[in-house]
Amino acid sequence: MSIFQLLLILGIVCIATLAVRFLPGERSLALKRIFAILFVIAAAFAILFPNALTAVANVLGIGRGTDLLLYIFIVAVLAFAVAVIRAKARSDARVTQLARAVALMEARLTEHRDETGRDRGGEA
Repeated sequence: MSIFQLLLILGIVCIATLAVRFLPGERSLALKRIFAILFVIAAAFAILFPNALTAVANVLGIGRGTDLLLYIFIVAVLAFAVAVIRAKARSDARVTQLARAVALMEARLTEHRDETGRDRGGEA
């Protein structure tokens, strides 16, 4: 094992650890951990045995292992983009609901103040 391979594996392990620890969402924590472990194992295997990746690529009808990694990366980036877009849409929907609730609450408070006469400079 070369020093570069060791550094790559350590970097992947650190990134996966940070992703599992600091990304929100308790519901999917176990799933995140499983995917992180599988990712670290697959990445370490590809780093340590690059010829095996080429053999897998050849079985799948792809010329080189690097091409296989590129295709997998493209699919992963697209899946990530979809997940981010969906999360942003959910967040936007929550902000919209919150803004509506605040607007309704302010309207009720203003209506209540007008009814009690306290909105006229504090005179009642």
